[in-house]
Amino acid sequence: MSDETQWTVQHDAIRHGMVILEKLIALDFDSLILRVEKISQEYDKKDWYETAADLCIDVEALKALDACEPPVPYPYYFCTPDILLRHPELVAYYRNVAMVTQRAMDDMGLNTTAYEAEQVPPPDVARDLARRFNRIISTLVVVGPVTPQRHLEMAYVNLGAGFDGSWGEGSEE
Repeated sequence: MSDETQWTVQHDAIRHGMVILEKLIALDFDSLILRVEKISQEYDKKDWYETAADLCIDVEALKALDACEPPVPYPYYFCTPDILLRHPELVAYYRNVAMVTQRAMDDMGLNTTAYEAEQVPPPDVARDLARRFNRIISTLVVVGPVTPQRHLEMAYVNLGAGFDGSWGEGSEE
């Protein structure tokens, strides 16, 4: 590979990384994580077990989170309609933990763009979103090994895949 080709590849890699970093910073995903951590300090395990079926949460997934060392708070993975009504921006967090793209949400008839921009969803939509996210996440938790940080890995992989698919959009020379 010539020096010029190597330089071009390196330059493209730097531009690619910068565009993805800019998108991640603009999303302010860290603030979503902090909000979920705060919610996780105030939840009741018993309530989650009692409402699991209605929220489409597999009890085996809750048991898997309990079996982690240390145990993982349920709101790191699962949401309730109330959480989405009080914090609509968390739709972005839970969608990414579920590893679902906005396009896939559109295909399901649930465009999440407005809610991710903090527009409060109607209660029936919040319930539908929570149930869909929880159903998907339950399956991922049950089939895959869970660690105390796996939810973040899942979200960041999904974010990265979404950013990577659109990295050329808006990038300037």
